[in-house]
Amino acid sequence: MLQTMFDLSQDLELATDLLRRREEDGYNPPRPRLRSEAQLEQELRLLANSDSFTTITRNSQGMLGCACWRHLAWDSRQLGMPAARIDLLVSAGDFEEAIERKSALLNTVAEECRAQGVRYLTARVGASDHSTIRALTKESFDLLDGLLTFSLKLCEAVPRPVNRDLEIRLCRPPDLDELLAITRSAYTCDRFHVDRALAPGVADRLYEAWVRRSCSGQEADAVMVSTRQGKVLAFATCKLGRDSDAGAGASTGTIGLVATAEEARGLGIGSATLEGALDWFRQQGVEVVEVGTQMQNVGACRLYEQAGFRMARMSLTFRRLL
Repeated sequence: MLQTMFDLSQDLELATDLLRRREEDGYNPPRPRLRSEAQLEQELRLLANSDSFTTITRNSQGMLGCACWRHLAWDSRQLGMPAARIDLLVSAGDFEEAIERKSALLNTVAEECRAQGVRYLTARVGASDHSTIRALTKESFDLLDGLLTFSLKLCEAVPRPVNRDLEIRLCRPPDLDELLAITRSAYTCDRFHVDRALAPGVADRLYEAWVRRSCSGQEADAVMVSTRQGKVLAFATCKLGRDSDAGAGASTGTIGLVATAEEARGLGIGSATLEGALDWFRQQGVEVVEVGTQMQNVGACRLYEQAGFRMARMSLTFRRLL
């Protein structure tokens, strides 16, 4: 087996075939899973991204596996250490072969990252991608969290009546301090807060920076807020144009952050804010909306299901300190 760097001009056809028929789940016998066109296009864009580092394994018959990773500049600043993420790890072959090939690729990625000063390396994989999970565990990656992604086709959603005591509108600059105050008590079970490798306070500051960037238009296209008597009680961030398996070929949007002030929880204000975000997406011509939350966040799961969302996929986040 030979490990080489990926050459887009020479290896694209081989990579496309590998991605179409990658081994993803099953133990015995192996069950190749065909990729959807939306997934395939997204993965090929990762390979073509000039910011990505890609390594392949091959033999005389063709390409056997592929790994793709990139630096995370914003994460590095927030975490206080150079960070990177593995965006793609695929292999041909049966289950045991896939584990060995992916382990070898992970070793190569770790060496490349160390050489470039990376200390914090993450990977997010589908919960059914058993060979990748086994390879990550074998190569000393720690499991940080599980993420549930929910999807909603807006044409199937029934708009819900909104509490008339609330004003639901776009965020304004004077709202920022109140949004930051809500943020400080809203997030506790995400991968940053549970990661003991991070110094105290890092996760809170990261979410505050995320909200600031959302309000400035860097991380979101809109931030919806619910207010009562001028006080902000909840918010939801909206971003256009993310690819979605459920919405292949459709205009899509993503809700990034949803949070409600402690004193306003359990009063339906989060639901009203979510409905306001969906209305904004409708006005933009969006057809499919996605939102994610941690598996243990039962309240958020119920909120999205009550709004008509249905679970689309599950993924796991791993981290390795180099």
